[in-house]
Amino acid sequence: MNIQVGVNKNIDKARELIYSYFPEKKVKIEEVDYDSRYFFNITPLKNKSLKDFYNKVSELILDLILNIYTDDIINKQINLNYKKLEKDEKKELSEISKKLLLNKDNFLIEKQYINNQIKNYVLDKTLISIDGFITFRLKDFNLLIDLAVDKGIEEFTARKEYQEFVNILRYFVDIQEPKYRIINLILEDDEYMLLDEKGKKIDMNFFKDIIIEIEKGQISKDDILISSLIVLAPENLIIHLEEIHKTKDVIKIITDVFKDNVYHCLGCERCKGRLALRHHK
Repeated sequence: MNIQVGVNKNIDKARELIYSYFPEKKVKIEEVDYDSRYFFNITPLKNKSLKDFYNKVSELILDLILNIYTDDIINKQINLNYKKLEKDEKKELSEISKKLLLNKDNFLIEKQYINNQIKNYVLDKTLISIDGFITFRLKDFNLLIDLAVDKGIEEFTARKEYQEFVNILRYFVDIQEPKYRIINLILEDDEYMLLDEKGKKIDMNFFKDIIIEIEKGQISKDDILISSLIVLAPENLIIHLEEIHKTKDVIKIITDVFKDNVYHCLGCERCKGRLALRHHK
């Protein structure tokens, strides 16, 4: 028993995927090149469980579909439903949607349903041309693409809104006169501290009005940190944080706003001392 898998595009990618699925040499793979289609004949060896073989082949074909045949369908859906987007925006949305689609944690139910359809087909037929299978047998595949694009537009919109927010903050930084050449940002016990280049704490009375609003619960600590740095507009900002804090949203915003003027401490005496104290505890 063998299965012939035919593809009509991106042969090298298909070959890479197919051989990655069978690295143990438990199957025999032969390649046949026809004019319009390239076939991979996959034959299990005698000691290979047929159930495992068909499960593996079904997963492989789904992977080939998702990796090789979704780009055109995604682009078609985007061009149909999001005509007002610019060309580069459509490209970005397409890339986001494809990434979401390939994420193994996304659309599990839909992928399993398609996998079952593939398995039923290869159990009945020994030859599958993937492009033809998608067109004539996989009618529900567009529903999966729609889900990916819908989720993609959510992420695309969130990214766009975030970038607009960052651009506004960056504008306010640009119109400020720098009040410090260097500011050190330190996080200790969930409290932010700003030090000048000599290690002297920056007087927070400068932000008295904002602090009053924080105490009323109207502004968060993250908000005041961002506002403070915008007002101070340092020429250079050095961030001293442990690894676990580097993914905090506020740190990402600050890094994106100050861009090339941001430096992450690689281990100054202060940071080493804090780490030593933490480990000692």
